Amino acid sequence: MNQPDASLPESFETLFRLHYPALCRVAFAVVEDEDTAKDIVQDFFLYCLKRKDELTFNVGFSQYAARAVKNAALNYIKRAGRITSFDTPPELPDIPGRHQETDESEITRNAALWAAIASMPQQRQKVFLLSNRDGMKYADIAKQLDISVNTVKTHIKLAYQFLRKECEWMIRTLVVIFFISK
Repeated sequence: MNQPDASLPESFETLFRLHYPALCRVAFAVVEDEDTAKDIVQDFFLYCLKRKDELTFNVGFSQYAARAVKNAALNYIKRAGRITSFDTPPELPDIPGRHQETDESEITRNAALWAAIASMPQQRQKVFLLSNRDGMKYADIAKQLDISVNTVKTHIKLAYQFLRKECEWMIRTLVVIFFISK
């Protein structure tokens, strides 16, 4: 399916009408507030409208939009200071079409995640947990561990890469479950 040309006003409205509900669900899954989710999606479309001549998509618009809205929602939560603990991630709301996990599968997923974290090199694990579990800023971590801020950034980047690789099976399982539940 071809995406409408975002440079044309009527096509932009088509993109908005076509993708707005799904993007609101993406944002709501992260921020857990309907009005905030709508604001995030509207801000995204305003951003696109203002930069319609500059924007080019390497992937389809829907993929770009979903990722951009998810990142905007995560940034909103980060700015609001609502990420408090890596141990207890926020529960995603019940969204139509979303498969409800059983307690057993959630326990298995969390155990696999913590096992992956435990298998990281000690310094990387320490930096990652100070940042994500304890909510410390990069500068504070650098000062506490007597390393540079760039070293902290490198450890965080490598930790995320490692976790993506180690937990790839979880992502595949979630995708399969999502398509089976449809």
